[in-house]
Amino acid sequence: MRPDREAPARTTGGAASLGGVGSPSPWAVLAWAALLGTIVVSFRPAVPVIWGDTPSFVESALLTLEAGRPTVAGGRDPGYPAFLAVTFAFGGDLGTVVRLQQAAWAVLMLALAATAQAATRNAGGLVPIILVATYPGLLLFRNVLTAELLFAVFLNLAMAGLLVATCVGKTARCCAVAASVLCAALAACFRSQGVLVPIAAVLLGARLARPDTSARLAVIAVSVAAALALLAAGSRFAASDSDQASAVFVPKTLFCNHLNIVLASDAARREIVSRLAADFAAEPGRWPVLGFFGDACLFDTALDRDVADGTGNAVGAAAAYRRIFLAAVRDRPLAYAGKFVRQMAYGASVAWPPYGLDPAIPVSTDDVPHVSDIMTWHGRAAQPIDLQGGPVRIGLLSDLPGISAYLFRALSTAFVIAVIFWTVTAVRRRRPGFLTRAGIVIVMWAASIVTAAGAHTLDVWRYLIPAVPMVGIMLSLFAVELAETIVADHAAPSRTIRRAMPSGPSGSSVS
Repeated sequence: MRPDREAPARTTGGAASLGGVGSPSPWAVLAWAALLGTIVVSFRPAVPVIWGDTPSFVESALLTLEAGRPTVAGGRDPGYPAFLAVTFAFGGDLGTVVRLQQAAWAVLMLALAATAQAATRNAGGLVPIILVATYPGLLLFRNVLTAELLFAVFLNLAMAGLLVATCVGKTARCCAVAASVLCAALAACFRSQGVLVPIAAVLLGARLARPDTSARLAVIAVSVAAALALLAAGSRFAASDSDQASAVFVPKTLFCNHLNIVLASDAARREIVSRLAADFAAEPGRWPVLGFFGDACLFDTALDRDVADGTGNAVGAAAAYRRIFLAAVRDRPLAYAGKFVRQMAYGASVAWPPYGLDPAIPVSTDDVPHVSDIMTWHGRAAQPIDLQGGPVRIGLLSDLPGISAYLFRALSTAFVIAVIFWTVTAVRRRRPGFLTRAGIVIVMWAASIVTAAGAHTLDVWRYLIPAVPMVGIMLSLFAVELAETIVADHAAPSRTIRRAMPSGPSGSSVS
């Protein structure tokens, strides 16, 4: 059964009485009021918070503004610097950036709530979205000058567009898919971790839309062409050689975060120097799932000169890292595959990480003067208030760190159970609407973290934060579907008993 054909039938079920799309019930009104209240209460002053990545982003933005094209420093992705550059070009400052990020977060929360209600046709589906709106891991990134918040916004809007496509007619479905593809491409421009998200959006969108007229086909084709243009002009592909750190960043990340495989490979070990053993042994408990602390190698600048035969050439170093990594993977493919599977399993087990549970956003005061110097060098002296870097209270669930930690672990466990429930339902080939919608969420969630799992490590919970809203949507779908399944299973024996009872002469059952 197609999802759009199934939707009308669901509005008449018992669960729909909790608040369908067409007839808002008191439960639906209450849920929306709670969500809007949460959004309003959670707003904080637009104080920019400087973290370790901020100086590179600000410098990249100013270089982009001066060059008139994506230009990055420090191995950053060009999407966020382009956003900063446009903000500066229109007279905005760092406070303006924070206000825009807060507005983008509010739009995302409202879009997720509307999507959850449209997909579940039940006010209960809004409860996980209210939890997403109180999640400190997302709230803190509204003030931090990094790419995480906007990456999360476009990533989840791409997922929401695909879900909306399952609830509307053919013409609107093509438009929803087109919007999803564009949002997925923008997400990949903000973080290269999302490079597989546009591919997933296109494949899922093509299956959903199935354009059967030239106009609908043109809408999908134009969106795919625009997405390719965005990726070509605004992603890492467009600025991978802007500076030495950018040229070497991806190959060195692959090399350094798979040192255990490199050191275990005879083919790879012949090309490396002995200093790697020290990098591999540094802080072994810091990234327990990966098994070692890969950044000890990543920030070992002397290593670049060694692998490039002392020349210090970034292109040569990048080629050497790539060659050694590929040699190690060819030599130990099962070790790499096992490592990837372990990372993905860990990502699912902490799909809602207990992150940002400090009462205030931690700041890197050492980087504040660095950002000030960068802006001064580029002729844009910042006002002291723009760089005050003071702590910003997160509030809401961060005020209850102990309770919140247990809550988020329980939500992560519920996500794993939801995926298992979806798998069992898929094997039994029941409830096609739920299978389609939950399948979209699962695929987009996996696409958003698979790059980090294969190239870096999910020990860095920051890489899981942008996918938390998708976990919330999955829990919405799962909770409503499970409730309807239980109701249907209880109703089935009653119907069977009534049919089995003998009837009187007039056909009425005998009491």
